[in-house]
Order: sequence, then C-alpha cells, then structure tokens
Amino acid sequence: MLAQPTLTICVPSRNRQRYLQETIRSLLVNLRTDVEFVFADNSDDPMPMREFMADVIGDPRVKFIPPGDRVYSMVDNWERCVEAATGEFVCIIGDDDYADPNVIDLINSTKAERGSIDVFVWSRFTYNWPGNRRNKCNVCIPLNTGVHEIKREWLYEEFFTWKQHSSTPNCPFAIYHGAVSKKIMDKVKSKFGGRYFEHPTVDFENSCKLLVTAETFFYSERPFSILGSCAESNSASIGDVEDMKRKHAIFMQELGRNMDEDPHMADFPFPSILGVSAAVGLVQNWFKQTYGYNIPGWEKNFAEACGYSCGTAQNRAHYDMSVAGYEAAFRKWKGGKYLQYFKPKYVSAEGAKFFFGVQDNVLFIDEDIGGVQTPAELYHLVDQIVAPIADLTFRFLPGNERAA
Repeated sequence: MLAQPTLTICVPSRNRQRYLQETIRSLLVNLRTDVEFVFADNSDDPMPMREFMADVIGDPRVKFIPPGDRVYSMVDNWERCVEAATGEFVCIIGDDDYADPNVIDLINSTKAERGSIDVFVWSRFTYNWPGNRRNKCNVCIPLNTGVHEIKREWLYEEFFTWKQHSSTPNCPFAIYHGAVSKKIMDKVKSKFGGRYFEHPTVDFENSCKLLVTAETFFYSERPFSILGSCAESNSASIGDVEDMKRKHAIFMQELGRNMDEDPHMADFPFPSILGVSAAVGLVQNWFKQTYGYNIPGWEKNFAEACGYSCGTAQNRAHYDMSVAGYEAAFRKWKGGKYLQYFKPKYVSAEGAKFFFGVQDNVLFIDEDIGGVQTPAELYHLVDQIVAPIADLTFRFLPGNERAA
C-alpha cells in the first residue's frame, strides 16, 4: 500500500480537453511518489478524455473522475475533486494552469522549521496561451526568497475590510493555487453547510472560510505555479463585452440559477458581471449574511477597489460598461452614500511599451521567451532563474512576529 501523499493536486475541467491533456502530461513528468493527482472531467463528450486516460490510468498516483449523468456546476466539480483527495494537503488549479509538485519540499521543510501548517500558499505568475494574445504581454517573476508566517488576525482584517489599494482584497490564501490541509478542509465542511464549497465564486468563498477556521498561514514569495489563460477561459473574454456576457450566461445556466438574483443580493446590487471587485464583494456579502459575521468599516475601501477594477479594463467599451454598472449600483446601495469614493480612471493600453529586465526585485520577461508554448514550459524556464528551494529563508512580515 502506498503511503499517504503529502500533496494532492486537483484539476477540475469542463469542455477544454486539449488543455487538460497538456496539463496532465506536464504534471506527470514529475516522477515523485509523494504527490497525488485528481483529474475531474465534466465535459459534454466523455470520449476524448476516456481515450487519453487509458494510457495514464496505470500511474498509481492518478485518480480520474469521468463525467457523470448530468453537467456539474463548478461548485460540484470542485467538490468531487476534494472528496477524492487523500493527500495531507490539497491544491486545486485550472485545466490551463500549472503547479510544481516540488513545492512539497518547501512544505516539508516549513513543517520541520515551524511545526503545524494549515494553509501554505506561494506567489504565482500569469501566462496567456498561444491563441489568446490580443496584445503583447510581459510576465512578472518575483525574485524574493522569503517564507513568511502571517497572523490570521492580520489576514482577516486585510481581506474583509479591503485595506489594500487594489481591485481585490490582499489575500491569496485559498485552496486555489495554494495548499490547504485536508484536515482543515474537512473542518470547513463540518462547520459550513456539510460541503467543502457552496458559493459559485469558489476560490474567494474558500478564503472566507479558511480565515475563520484555520490557525497557521504561510506564504512563499518564490512562485510555484502559473495562472494560465487559454482562449476558452473566462479571463480571455476581458475586453470583448459580448463574449463576456455570453460566457457569463453559460456559467449561470450550468449553475442552475442566476446567482446575482440570490436573496442576499437584495441589499447588495453589484452583479458579478461588473468585474472582479463585485464578484469578491458578492461572495463576502453572501458569507457574512449566511453565517452571521458582522465586519464593519469596509464600504469606503470597497468603493475605491471598484474604481481600481474599472481601470484594469483592456478597452474603452469594457471600461464604459463597468463604470455605468458600478455607478448604478452605488446609487442604489446604502442611499448612494459611497458613490463619492468610486473614482474610476481609464488607462489606455494602446501603444503601451513593456519593460523587460529587473525592477524592485521583480523580473519582467516576454511571455513568448524561448518560444514556450505551455505554462509548464514557461515555468521550467523560470525555475532555472529563481532561487532553489534550499535557499529560501524563513522570515516574518512586519507586525506578524512570533516569539521564538
């Protein structure tokens, strides 16, 4: 009998078999035996993955979950991934992403140095697959080498009060591109609704629940995974308003309802199609109302974040749609009190010149460097540049010191 794997990497997928197959190939190249892989296909046609997996299923590290007798929502597909996981820690990535199984070595050394770990996350970088490159992009690679333990109280305040001046709260702590103890995930399940996941915004829902359940949080500045974006992904629709609306409608159809019309939205008129700030605010609102958490003093910061979110639009049409939607929502919300803090600013990317080199301990490279064709190929190139795991050092962020 195989020993319990240290990490289970889960890859849920729907109707993107080509990318899922490439992701499976890239993960299985790593031959270490303390990792488990769970691949959950939720596609309309089961044959492509059934035939592909016939050559893979002999690998004892692999669990393959085929399509069922119905189309699963994203929530349910993630649910069956974690149900199947047996690793000490569980990570979920997209079918067009990549995660390095060797992060296990850092998790093990962190446990040896610091003891118990509930949540361990790392920096990520992004990659647009060929076929999803409307504009030239660079890739930002963090070069810092710190591994930090961060107090839950600090993370809780940062996340729920939107103190960070960006379009999303400052909290990468979730099972998506992070490693969460399976024991903590089981605790989440018993504490909240008898499921691992409930809300369609699964990644940020998981952040909400972890911040009130887990105790120990660690963060590595060195990246260990890539957020990929293929032409079929939702992120690829940014800038194409009609395609974004189409994919949004499909998502709601597969969910079986329009989550923007859920009861908790009656006093929070920010539909998810407006952008990332609205989507995060929506799931936070659901969580607080559903489970009775009262968190004051976040509204002004949220309004400012919505303005930052609008500024990330890739073209004027998308920007104008977002601004109009947010303005209408702020007029309805709390008597229009926070509209004054919503200050979007359009920044045209047309003719932008990209910097390549090192600045503020971040390396900027062309995403087409070396002719890479997949997230894994880019990661393996970057892996030769960033610090090896043995050179990473344990540190504490200011305000998060712990007595020795």
